[in-house]
Amino acid sequence: MARSAASNAQQTDALLRDVVRLFLQAQRTMTSCCSDATAKECEALLLLGAQPEPLTVQAFAGLMGLEKTWASRLVARLENGGHIRRVDNPGDGRSWLIELTAKGRKERANLEKSLNANAVSLLGCVPAAERANVERALTHLRDALARCLRDCTPSS
Repeated sequence: MARSAASNAQQTDALLRDVVRLFLQAQRTMTSCCSDATAKECEALLLLGAQPEPLTVQAFAGLMGLEKTWASRLVARLENGGHIRRVDNPGDGRSWLIELTAKGRKERANLEKSLNANAVSLLGCVPAAERANVERALTHLRDALARCLRDCTPSS
């Protein structure tokens, strides 16, 4: 019986990894088709546009899952492309805040539109009778992932 549970867990793990891999591949394809920006630059535009306030480079690095040096390089590329700007940090004169420019907001809006259309198209490939179940399962999975990232610690 334990073997069956372990086998089921492995199958579920493989399925989840495949879904994530294929979804990321589809998103990368969509971003490369609709933008001159790299996948990381697109991810950064989406992240920055979702923030209520400008971010420090350190906060941006944390949200992007990057080391600060890599985040700084990404910020420099986006700034050189006119997608973001650095502004003075009123709370700390030693650091900058980064925010989207009008060009960055426009690029983000175009990217969101393309990615949303891709998601609608993807769900359209799911049999109509199963769509609500898939959407519910995705909501549960998203909530579980958010809880785990907030509350769980890595196994040692």
